[in-house]
Amino acid sequence: MYARIVQVPIRAESATDATDYYRNSVGPAFKQQEGFKNSRFLIDSANGKCLFVTLWESEEARAKSENDGLLENTLANMKQYFAGSPTVDYYEVVEEVA
Repeated sequence: MYARIVQVPIRAESATDATDYYRNSVGPAFKQQEGFKNSRFLIDSANGKCLFVTLWESEEARAKSENDGLLENTLANMKQYFAGSPTVDYYEVVEEVA
């Protein structure tokens, strides 16, 4: 399994709207992607930080979601909520505890 973690500073006044947008638009779009496993949207309001964590069955599935423009469109559509530029990191999930 593979993870993509997007970290971005978020405007405090936008946290609720960003969460609603993620829940209603981003989450459903990811669910339509082949190989998508799971996602989490995390906000640290006190420090103005936001993380999007997505898990994928394979590295290829994760890459496909970028090559087809889903990540780029998501970040562009959510830019209004951000207080800075996002960074994107990739990880291999080597252990999972449920």
